[in-house]
Amino acid sequence: MENILNLVSFGSSVTLITIAFGYFSEKRKKADLIIVFAFCFLWGVDTFFILSEEIGFYQNHPYLLYLNEPFELFLGSLVYYRFRILIEGKMKFNLLTVLLFLPGVLAVIYFIPFFMLGPQEKLACVGFHNIPNGIVRSIYLLIVRGQTPWFVFCVALFIIHGSRILSAKGIALLMQRKVLVVYSLLWIALAITGYTILLLKQSLEIRVMIIVTNYMIVLFYFIERKYDDFFLAMQRDASETRYKRSMVKGINTGAVIERIKELMELESLYLDETLSLQTLSSLLSITPHQLSEILNNLLYTNFRTFVNTYRIDAAKKMLLLKENQSIIRIAFQCGFNSKNAFNTAFHKQEGITPTEFKERHKKMRHDL
Repeated sequence: MENILNLVSFGSSVTLITIAFGYFSEKRKKADLIIVFAFCFLWGVDTFFILSEEIGFYQNHPYLLYLNEPFELFLGSLVYYRFRILIEGKMKFNLLTVLLFLPGVLAVIYFIPFFMLGPQEKLACVGFHNIPNGIVRSIYLLIVRGQTPWFVFCVALFIIHGSRILSAKGIALLMQRKVLVVYSLLWIALAITGYTILLLKQSLEIRVMIIVTNYMIVLFYFIERKYDDFFLAMQRDASETRYKRSMVKGINTGAVIERIKELMELESLYLDETLSLQTLSSLLSITPHQLSEILNNLLYTNFRTFVNTYRIDAAKKMLLLKENQSIIRIAFQCGFNSKNAFNTAFHKQEGITPTEFKERHKKMRHDL
């Protein structure tokens, strides 16, 4: 039984590490890729170390003893920002980022003297019982036993933040997704049970917890894809709520620009061929004159050119991906109301016509 659990545990860790590397093949934002990779890789490797410790592998390889411990403090911080990206669609580096990752950095630095001990000295310090200085030993134990509480704190911090950035409608929509609610409750039960088992040092149960935890993370990988439209809806709600709050005290030009870009990138507003300066300004709760002034003075462009930039970027992708589709159809799908308007705008931005762009890239692929 024990050997079977060991095998399945190792298999679940390998699955998680494979997902970490496989995530880079997806078209995601750079911050999202880095955070998901770091979490899945760190946790996958960490469970290897936990299992290796349980089967006594460190007895023959003392240099591996507790090598994973300080890095576990990064897991909570990574989960916090992963959830923020899912709900907000972006990640901002600020003082909070430093504070959330600081415990992990300090823990790694604190463990360096232990990592530099010789093999026999390390084996003599299993459980940190033979460290003479009581304060030094206490800090080692605080780091090791404080990882789960820190993880829970980071998740709680996200819940508080999420309740602030989502509207009542967004929170209601979130609660309607029973799969996500049940999944979240399972994680709470899992965290409490796992922490208790680790403190009690129940060997077989630790193996079971490794398997369950790893495959719970793998399950979320698939849940995220199934509910991709739902998370986009959450991002739109968070963006709209954040924007409304920033406009309470007057025109916040930075928030206006950010909101315009979010409307274009998250909601693909540029695809609407009837989109006008008046329509967009209404969505932004400002006057057409104010919007025009912001575009001209801060983005150094006018409304039509700004919108056409998004339309042409979308058209370029479609021209390369849908070679058999007519140019006029692509033009309509990207928000232009005539082929002439499309050709004029395309040539103005790219310096060549859509047909020349298509033929040039076709020739380049043929030459390769």
